[in-house]
Amino acid sequence: MKSLLHIKSLRKTKGDNGLLDIKNFDILAESCIVLSGRNGAGKTTLLKILAGLEAPDNTELTYEGKTLSWQGARPLLQRDVVYLHQQAYMFDRSVAENIGYGLRFSGLCKSDIGKCVEQALSWAGLTHLAERNAQHLSGGEKQRVALTRARILSPKLLLLDEPVANMDLESREKTIKLIQCLKLEGITTIITSHEPHFAQLLSDDHRHLCKTGPSRYTIVEPFLYKELYKELYEEHAKTKQADDEKNITVKKHSQAADNKIIKFRATGTDSRNSYSQNSFPQGIFSMKKSDTDIADMKTFNPAAKQNITAVILAGGRAQRMGGQDKGLLDLQGKPLIEHIIKVLRPQVDNIIINANRNQDRYAQYGYPVVSDIIGEYFGPLVGMASGMQNAQTEYVLTVPCDSPLLPENLVSTLYNSLQKDQAELSVAHDGERMQPVFALLRCDLLPHLLRYLEAGGRKIDTWYAQHHTALADFSNCANAFMNINSPNDQLTIEQYLNEAPII
Repeated sequence: MKSLLHIKSLRKTKGDNGLLDIKNFDILAESCIVLSGRNGAGKTTLLKILAGLEAPDNTELTYEGKTLSWQGARPLLQRDVVYLHQQAYMFDRSVAENIGYGLRFSGLCKSDIGKCVEQALSWAGLTHLAERNAQHLSGGEKQRVALTRARILSPKLLLLDEPVANMDLESREKTIKLIQCLKLEGITTIITSHEPHFAQLLSDDHRHLCKTGPSRYTIVEPFLYKELYKELYEEHAKTKQADDEKNITVKKHSQAADNKIIKFRATGTDSRNSYSQNSFPQGIFSMKKSDTDIADMKTFNPAAKQNITAVILAGGRAQRMGGQDKGLLDLQGKPLIEHIIKVLRPQVDNIIINANRNQDRYAQYGYPVVSDIIGEYFGPLVGMASGMQNAQTEYVLTVPCDSPLLPENLVSTLYNSLQKDQAELSVAHDGERMQPVFALLRCDLLPHLLRYLEAGGRKIDTWYAQHHTALADFSNCANAFMNINSPNDQLTIEQYLNEAPII
């Protein structure tokens, strides 16, 4: 498919607050995109910008191969794009007159307009309502009239804002069928929805408006829904054999999704709490001295080893290293990633590499390579979540790719600390400070982490503060957490290894 409309560097503010900050959004011709996002994320605002109805603060558009400013593209957008509001507006006229309203300026004669309207009524199954006053229709009927009124204009891009909101099941089924017909006819469509199973029913692509800062949202690949609605997706895939089966599934999925969201929100924690590393609430952290209870070392056994996946975080931008991919930096004649794998391999049975570039090179080591599930270089928490979402074990161990001096008891010490304190996660402590990216986490923390990320949270210590966290003592090997953030760091570690090589 070729690109119909490409958006670059779109920004939009509301009052004194930023709302949208979208680096790139490509709309392919003849595609159907479902756009999800929480209330207030800017879905309606984005649709109005695409329709030429509301100006952004800044953007550059490439429309049908021509790069234009939004002002330059506005006449083309208003000509070729049709925007349907959630509450479809009806003129105080008959259904037939409403459907044919947009053809008055098309140059067609009255008889030809009549034929087009007649065909459109038949297409939508609205012939029996042709003479009824459109303002007296039900909500579902009005939405189908609005879809038909849009279709008759042959738009190049159709924007549907929550098209089945507040509809009964029968009306939803009829409206969804019309949208599916529009898709089959090759009309490029963007649909906003709170219901993620719409992406399975209707779309070629699913995009999500994710919070990236105070009142600022950007478009990313969906990540929250992959976890919270995984079972719903799988169930829908199995019941996709006939249209009537799909319609039944819509209701089941909607109810199941609502129940999951209600349950999650009831147990979720407000991610806007702000704690610094030195101001955690009393009792949130507990410290285990690794040399005070030797018997606890028996806790870590082969069964525990099989239930842990190590996630090597190699997805950073490494700006202080000139943008080099740190996992592939040379150290003693081999890439850093090889030093990390060498230490981890005896400690865990499963390894995942989180990388956003050079994925083919990382894949040569024989382990799964996963990219960040949201955004572009949003920080280590996103890498952690990406690993957790792909792990098939109860726990994940996270380590950065630029710390080649990892201790050989990293996993056992973290695991024993977590088990002893019955914590949700354990974090390494070098005797002076916490080392937050050296952590062992329960994978069932993933839904909470995804909700925190969607709300714009990025700070590790803030998220840790919301959970029972054990600190594992590594004060006897503080150098184990030395990492490479600059060329000088690389030289220092190289010298350290040459003087005291690790076997």
